[in-house]
Amino acid sequence: MLPIYNEITRCRQNGLKGVLGTIISTEGSTYQKAGAKCFLSEDGVLTGLVSGGCVEGDLKEHCKEVLESGFSKRVFYDFRDQGDDLWGLGLGCNGSIEIFLEVIDPINSPVDAFKKEEIVTIASTKSSCIVTIVGSEDASLVGNKWIVCDELPLEKGIPFEQIRIGYKKRKEKEMSGLTIVEICGKKAEVFYEFCQPVPKVIVFGAGPDAVPLVNGIKLLNWHVSVVDHRPSFVNEEHFPNADQLIYSPKGSMPTLSLTENTFIIIMSHHFEQDQMILKEVLGSDTAYVGILGPRKRTYQLFEEINRDLEITEKTLVNFYNPIGLDIGAKSPEEISFSILSEMVDVYRGGNGVSLKVMKGPYQIDRKKDREEELIFQT
Repeated sequence: MLPIYNEITRCRQNGLKGVLGTIISTEGSTYQKAGAKCFLSEDGVLTGLVSGGCVEGDLKEHCKEVLESGFSKRVFYDFRDQGDDLWGLGLGCNGSIEIFLEVIDPINSPVDAFKKEEIVTIASTKSSCIVTIVGSEDASLVGNKWIVCDELPLEKGIPFEQIRIGYKKRKEKEMSGLTIVEICGKKAEVFYEFCQPVPKVIVFGAGPDAVPLVNGIKLLNWHVSVVDHRPSFVNEEHFPNADQLIYSPKGSMPTLSLTENTFIIIMSHHFEQDQMILKEVLGSDTAYVGILGPRKRTYQLFEEINRDLEITEKTLVNFYNPIGLDIGAKSPEEISFSILSEMVDVYRGGNGVSLKVMKGPYQIDRKKDREEELIFQT
């Protein structure tokens, strides 16, 4: 969501239109699920993917049509039969996706464009639900969009009772999807999209081994801040992709906003500095606190911390050390992938197990082979 927000902002600043595409339904096996987005700017820049890159070429043509007409459009791709061979895809994905395309035009429709940009901004930073009318017997309703979050309660945002009822039903399980409702006696199709804010990572330590880690975090399109007590280390030359660079004098802790969406990595390689930082963040209501180094060193860090702060199982529930998943990593780049994998695992609620193991061994049917062998022998 963050790259799309940045691209929408760029277009507004340059007076460019664009088309926002959102998957509103899927069936079967698909690369992306409901809620996945892409954005095509008027000058041809595509941000985000709604497939593995298979439909984007065709989708661009539909986006051009939406840019010219100014009207939203739904596009359906079905790959469950051989029909996709006819237009050159031959994907064999055994699934289908439906995409809602809507124009964002800061020049001719500035109020509507501002509202949509604001909604994307909120969805990038807060737990929320985007509500969009994607189809209706009353064409004037199509494209109406709202967002629901703690700061924008349901009753103050959405004027239609049936849409509010639909939201409450889906809110229980935070299940994105389509719901058919009735508005003023006419049927309408509403897409409810539950969004989680972009994770914010704080890396304490700006040594050379932090460079591949920070670059990897940005490949995930997460927000990352780098903190260090050495100004010659924490600078744009070493971390050109970081969202925020913070110099904090040795022995001091910068003022930071820590939330349940914050991931913390401590890797300054300075014992007293690591100890001071760990003391401040241990037991905080964050998603993840990880520290680089062996467990023996961490026990040594705990010794002084435990004098002022009683370390319990509850204190360590979100604490990770040694940091990362066991993938046999050795180089700084490999170790970075190990750490990134663990953070994604925590964020997405995974289990860190190979999908091959999860699916079990292949069951190969040898019956046909044996029958063919017998026919050959006779």
